[in-house]
Amino acid sequence: MRKLMSVLAVLAVATTTMEAGADDSAVLDRDMRTFLQWFPGVYDNQEQVYFEVEQGVPEEERHERIHHTFARVELPAFGEHVFYVQQYLDDDPQKIYRQRIYVFTPDYEENSIRLAIHTPNDVEALVDAHLDSSKLEGLTPELARNMPGCDVWWQKQANQFLGYMRAGECSFVSKRSGKRIIIDDDLVLTEDEIWISDRAEDEDGNYVFGNKAGIHHKNIKARRFECWIAAQERNGDDWTFRSGLEVWDQGGTIWIDTEEDKPQTVGIKLRNVRWPTGINRNSFVMYAHREGEERAVSYVWGEPAATRLAMNLRWMQASCTHSPLP
Repeated sequence: MRKLMSVLAVLAVATTTMEAGADDSAVLDRDMRTFLQWFPGVYDNQEQVYFEVEQGVPEEERHERIHHTFARVELPAFGEHVFYVQQYLDDDPQKIYRQRIYVFTPDYEENSIRLAIHTPNDVEALVDAHLDSSKLEGLTPELARNMPGCDVWWQKQANQFLGYMRAGECSFVSKRSGKRIIIDDDLVLTEDEIWISDRAEDEDGNYVFGNKAGIHHKNIKARRFECWIAAQERNGDDWTFRSGLEVWDQGGTIWIDTEEDKPQTVGIKLRNVRWPTGINRNSFVMYAHREGEERAVSYVWGEPAATRLAMNLRWMQASCTHSPLP
């Protein structure tokens, strides 16, 4: 009898373990679906950059402005869940500093979502590949580099995903200094933000890159708008009109030149303002600008979720309508 009870106990433990494993797999699959819904998009940390200046954060601790695009692409040679990544600095699309291929897979042994990062050998040929998928044709893992130990592991905690590299595993030897450079990264993803803290130091503990205050780049997901602008020319009778202009609501700007002998340059900027302190209400704002003038000429605002903003300043008119990419 005792032997039978012992066998039954072992079977019960084994069954419980199998069920727990199955449950963990189901949870990870669900988390993966949520992650893949949240992650794609365009992000920018212009609100962080703006308010660091306003709040007097020391210059050496301020963040550079970064614009991120995470676009899902079809590259079966890499896997099922593949993204093209392009990031640029200073609100200048010409200042691209990083292009990657991201591949996400569920890792049931680690109970985590695993991100493998690939760097294409010919990044210049892939500029704006999220807008022209033909640039990715023929790209395979053999035409890219993947650094061992540099995968990022994501786990869902409450209403966010936390991402991290395993401490000390991601490194390379610098050709310039001959020293080993150790890279670390931790991230936070929510439904409308991604916080990124990538940093590096050499084998002697000397700073290489990253925010010196150890604060994440706090990037907000941007919405795409399609706009038109009309600007009055100097003769007072004619107007220059431009339509089909793309801009994003996290500090995106558009400039046009008037069609006259001595062109004027005017533009608009969109911000979805999130106040970090005080009692001001968050607002979606459109600013009107003249080239060479630091301050906006005028501005209008609405609710953060507004899908259209417009202004008429007599000498310039503009309208922007929310137009998500298909």
